[in-house]
Amino acid sequence: MVSTLNDNDVVLVNRVVYKFSEPKRGDIVVLRYPGDPEKTYYVKRIIGLPGEELKIDREKVFIDGEEIRETYLDKDQTTTPNKKWLIAEDSYFTVGDNRIASSDSRKWGFVEKEFILGRVSTTVYPRFISFAEVLY
Repeated sequence: MVSTLNDNDVVLVNRVVYKFSEPKRGDIVVLRYPGDPEKTYYVKRIIGLPGEELKIDREKVFIDGEEIRETYLDKDQTTTPNKKWLIAEDSYFTVGDNRIASSDSRKWGFVEKEFILGRVSTTVYPRFISFAEVLY
C-alpha cells in the first residue's frame, strides 16, 4: 500500500462498519488472504464491486467501460495489461497502491465479503519502532 501506507504502519481498523453497510470503491481494508485465511492478512484497496466488469489496461482501470480516476496512485504505477474480470456476487476486487510489487486480486482472484475484516480508519502513527517495543 506504499505510498498511502508504509510497511508496519499502525492503523485503526473499523471492524463494525461492514455489518451495517457495504464496502465501497476506494475503501482501504484489512482482509484475510483467501489462500491462507487463518495466517495471512493483507491491507488492500477495493476498486471493484460485486457484479461489475473490471478491465485493467496498463495505467488505466475501467469499470463497466468507464475509466475510474485513481488519484491516490503515484504517477509511475503500472498494472496488468489488457485483462478483464467479471466480479462475482458478494466478492470484491482488491489491489495494493504499490501496483508494481503488490500481491492482490490480479494474481489470486476476488475476495469474498466474509474475508474482509474491516475498513482502515486512520494511521495511528508511522512505523519508527516496533509495536512490541511500545508495549514493553
